[in-house]
Amino acid sequence: MRVITIALGPHRAEMLDLMEKHMRRCRVVVLEEPAHPGFHGMLRKEVGIRRYLAGGGFGFPRFVLRACRLHQKLYSDHGISFFQIDPYMTAAKNLMEGNPPRSDLEYKVWTSEHSCSNALLRYYEAASTGDFNAMVEATMTFARADARRIFFRETLRSRAIAGIVKDTEGDVYIEAGYIHLILHPLLQKQIPALEKPRVLFLLREPISTFSNLVWRQHLSPGDVLTLRRIFGRAESPADTLLAARSLVFVSLLSKEEKLPSPADPYPHLLEELYLCRWVQELTYKDCAEFYTNLKSQSSP
Repeated sequence: MRVITIALGPHRAEMLDLMEKHMRRCRVVVLEEPAHPGFHGMLRKEVGIRRYLAGGGFGFPRFVLRACRLHQKLYSDHGISFFQIDPYMTAAKNLMEGNPPRSDLEYKVWTSEHSCSNALLRYYEAASTGDFNAMVEATMTFARADARRIFFRETLRSRAIAGIVKDTEGDVYIEAGYIHLILHPLLQKQIPALEKPRVLFLLREPISTFSNLVWRQHLSPGDVLTLRRIFGRAESPADTLLAARSLVFVSLLSKEEKLPSPADPYPHLLEELYLCRWVQELTYKDCAEFYTNLKSQSSP
């Protein structure tokens, strides 16, 4: 029976060995990224990786560079077919290049991005005043807008992936960001009953190995807040605490992209696991006091 796997995990260099382990078992790999005209030339090594990367704004440059090397290897050594599938981000990329909306889809994407931008602006305005309560409210507003964006993005992606599944043979590996859990039920509705997808939490084993936790994956307070909105959970006072903890979590989280090493194979994961557990113990008052003190110390 054909196996279709939705592999959930962050886009980080420490993930690549885990990704390769599962990708190489499949005939088809669906990447979570907008289509790029030079992609297949890069796969065939007709275009150098650095030249390929110079052609478009890729996030997580250390990850992407190494991911391209992995994709080339799997393509040449194992004959795996690769597809870049993310209609929402393809449309968003066109809009970010300064093009006006040219279709109903692009107009909907523009509306979605505009909503998120406005919510983010409200957050920055609140942050400029140092009003913690206002920042919490703005964080909750952004989570609502981001949840709508993610749901729309994964709805489009599930439809496009269903087309790939229909037109190909063999097992399928579907790359997905760890917060994109909604892709699973959406894709289930799009493909035949005999080809139901399974969810693979790529970090489940490392979390167990390095922390003895039984978590399938780690989620920050902000992730939990956004997922509650994505899955239509009713808002509650707990959301306010999640937003407050999220502000502390983000303020402490390292911003640089780290590389794994034999001594520290999961630098991002271990840091985030520690912070996830630490902020879970904070009350709203704790968060407000800690955040205010942290910002006062960092001010010139």
